[in-house]
Amino acid sequence: MSAIFSNLKVPSFISVSSGQLLDDVPPLHDDELASTAPMSLDRLKEFSQGRWHARRALAQFGVTDASLPVSANRSPVWPKGYVGSISHVPANRQHHLPGQVMAVAAQSKDCSGLGVDLERTGMLMPEHWQAFLCTRELAYIGSRPWSQRNHWAHGLWSAKEAAMKALMRPLDAKSMEVRMFADERSFVMQGCILQTGFTEDLGHVSGWITFEPGWVLAMATLR
Repeated sequence: MSAIFSNLKVPSFISVSSGQLLDDVPPLHDDELASTAPMSLDRLKEFSQGRWHARRALAQFGVTDASLPVSANRSPVWPKGYVGSISHVPANRQHHLPGQVMAVAAQSKDCSGLGVDLERTGMLMPEHWQAFLCTRELAYIGSRPWSQRNHWAHGLWSAKEAAMKALMRPLDAKSMEVRMFADERSFVMQGCILQTGFTEDLGHVSGWITFEPGWVLAMATLR
């Protein structure tokens, strides 16, 4: 585990591998390499280290040397019987901040989708919140002490990103509503998304948010 989230507690059916982004490129399988041709060196480092951590997460289930090629929607293709997600944050060289990477995995008998999103806080200005938060989410942030509002904006955004990964498709962030429970850690996704000819309830997505100084981490599971 990364030192940032060394005390992270997740449900027992989820395995986690994380750490600092390093200045190297771990080996990739041939089918993984096939999707890396247009990548810059920095992006290749993120991609290959993400796959390395994903293999470590899968190894906790006894799956060794798994290959995770890229699907048509650019998400990793996990081995049959497993779901997972990868998140990486690049280094901020201007402020001498190292990058981070995290991968999570679970067996599909325990959840049919899994998403993780790791973000640095302090990058979302209040004038941008209305672009991705609905009315009740803005009211929730407004009820928080002033010093907590920025990191809660990050937290709700990160929860939506994790939920989209669990659902394996991009959505309109404002059509998704994060409803926090009283513990101020776990959430359920409310509302619906409109698609051609039908609506879809998002209440089957739930998860939790964890804050550390300068960071927010969200995970979401699809029942």
